[in-house]
Amino acid sequence: MITTFLFRLSIFFGFILVLVILIFGYLFFEPFLTETEVTITVVNTERWGNERGKYFVFSENEVFLNVNDYYQNKHNSDEIYPQFIKGYTYKVNVIGIYMPFLPRFRNIINIIETTPDEFSQTK
Repeated sequence: MITTFLFRLSIFFGFILVLVILIFGYLFFEPFLTETEVTITVVNTERWGNERGKYFVFSENEVFLNVNDYYQNKHNSDEIYPQFIKGYTYKVNVIGIYMPFLPRFRNIINIIETTPDEFSQTK
């Protein structure tokens, strides 16, 4: 009776340990597994409340985060946020997986290239 209880308890803690290792392993390896380069056209930008270093960047098809993140080794969100201008097209590096059914957004790591739209150029 006691051995059955101890066996079940050890299986439970083993499952919890494997789950924790998988979650923290994903957080550690996420920058290496999911970093991609995408082209976006900015529709709008917003600050996340009154917090510094947390911003939303809205594109035509997706919402991105611009957030400082320890696991992604990103510390420049306050520097690149003012560079996002409505109507401009950007080539950016992003990390993460976009899940439309969950509030999980990809994080913009840096801006590679900027292209203004045809209406914002001075003639």
